[in-house]
Amino acid sequence: MNFPAIAKNTYDRLKANENFAYITDLIIYELREIKSAVGRARFFHNRVDVYSREVFAHPIVKELSPCKRGCTGCCHTEVSVTDDESELLALRVKNGLKIDTARLQIQKNWARDGRSFLSLPYETRACVFLGDKGNCEVYSDRPAVCRTNAVLGSSEQCSTKDGNEQGLRLVKTEIADMAIMGAFLISPKSGSLGEMLWDKLNAKKKKVLGPLLHYRDRDA
Repeated sequence: MNFPAIAKNTYDRLKANENFAYITDLIIYELREIKSAVGRARFFHNRVDVYSREVFAHPIVKELSPCKRGCTGCCHTEVSVTDDESELLALRVKNGLKIDTARLQIQKNWARDGRSFLSLPYETRACVFLGDKGNCEVYSDRPAVCRTNAVLGSSEQCSTKDGNEQGLRLVKTEIADMAIMGAFLISPKSGSLGEMLWDKLNAKKKKVLGPLLHYRDRDA
């Protein structure tokens, strides 16, 4: 199981607090009532937006956070997603959204090898949903982690072009973090966006090829 680091740190710190623990328990209960993976992902994202709305509306955050359209520093780092989120993103691709599948495969292989994602060239690390003008092509369906990870300061602090992460002053989204952990805790699988999306897009191919390959092996 792969948990997003910031949400996991918040959860470990606040899970003994009954008010915060209630948020995690509530999202788990609500998600279990929804049968559709895409429906669960979109409901979960809505909850995260609601829980973080007040934080991002604060005047200080509005003034000091560089996290706006065109700022793509975090779009070149690894993102953790739930199984439902990867299903939702795969649906966008299957419905016609074009992505760089060669780059996606590189990102998938790197994640599975356990090597440092930041060792990849900067351009190769770019999210496959990042548009040419620095826009997110799936903004309405972007992962929960992308909805909450924001910083205070300068956008240059988020740059990982040299392969290193800098110390950042993060906006605290504690309530949303507890909801994120609820979704990850009940997800049958979670992992990096590259790995999870690749598996979803190729799942049907494996199902079709599997019996055929078995049949050929038997006759060989």
